[in-house]
Amino acid sequence: MKSLTTYIAVLFFAIVTCLTSCVREDDEPALSEVSISRLYVSFSEFQLDEAQIPYNNLDIIDRADSSTSFESSLSHNSGIKGGAAVLFSPIAKYVFQSSDNSGNVKDTSIQVMSVLPETGAPAARGLISNGLLTKVRGLAYHHNRGTENLYVANIGNETRPSSIYLFQRPGNYRGRADIKQSIALGSLTPWSMAFKGTEENSDLYMSVTGAKKGIAIFSDILRKNPGVDSILNAESFPPRAVLTIADQGEIRGFSYSDRQDLLAVAAYTKTGDVSVGKILLFEKASLLLSSTSDRAITPTRIITGVLTGLKRPLDVAIDNRDGAEYIYVADADTKTVSRFLNTDDGNVKPNITKEFRLTPVALSLDARGPGEGVE
Repeated sequence: MKSLTTYIAVLFFAIVTCLTSCVREDDEPALSEVSISRLYVSFSEFQLDEAQIPYNNLDIIDRADSSTSFESSLSHNSGIKGGAAVLFSPIAKYVFQSSDNSGNVKDTSIQVMSVLPETGAPAARGLISNGLLTKVRGLAYHHNRGTENLYVANIGNETRPSSIYLFQRPGNYRGRADIKQSIALGSLTPWSMAFKGTEENSDLYMSVTGAKKGIAIFSDILRKNPGVDSILNAESFPPRAVLTIADQGEIRGFSYSDRQDLLAVAAYTKTGDVSVGKILLFEKASLLLSSTSDRAITPTRIITGVLTGLKRPLDVAIDNRDGAEYIYVADADTKTVSRFLNTDDGNVKPNITKEFRLTPVALSLDARGPGEGVE
């Protein structure tokens, strides 16, 4: 009887061990069963006339890599008053969208939306609201060891400096949200942001414009304890390096593909009323992004010219899958999202282009192969 009891106990332990080992860790992204190529497009307009139908400020192009179609599969009104930055995270399984907060429309919030895995269709999950979120242009999410962090880049004004704000457990807010950490950026003016990876020591990349134009790199931002170092500045927490990009005009959004080791940066020059758009491409970018001090960097290739149709690109997204070949660009002046080949150079036509009625200002690409969950 004792041996039977022991056998049952061992069997029970083995079953429990098997079951628990098959449970996905919270900080792992959901694995895709099929290839996913889903592009989220954020639009800046807001319908002021309450008698009219509200604008949908978020579109999804599902199968963005299709060779036959480049159309929106879904159009959605997230509830914020005009869209700005947008970010999809397969780890959080959320779409974050900040408000444009311009003109007569005041909205200092970030909408948090859950998504249907099959279609990417968003649904309201929560709202992050704080009066300091006056001009959000960058969003970066990180989940490691059970800690959920949403970093927000906000352009300053006459009374407040440009800053990075941290909100923890961002899916739990339904309105007023406390900032757990604030990092004043000094002379840097932020635009888009992204983490290098999911590791605890991942670098945070941020495109910057203004006095310094290029890519700022922050090390160990995740290891700063919000309970102790709740307020930081450019002196107490400077970037490890700023990669300056000279003579290319205004710098806007960027995208980095570690698999292709390619960095793409949206930029434009403006003379009077004439804007000329560019996509700056840096090959072997990991060598640049590992810099430990400020340095100037020069593009390996530049997509620009009349045939490109680029005038004022504000954001760019690289497909990071193995064998992927596309770069997506949102252009505000032409109200288009275009798809280029990642091997393009110079004055080339886009692979495909879609024109919108509203103004696309930001992109977020969910691109995963079967069995992949890489953000």
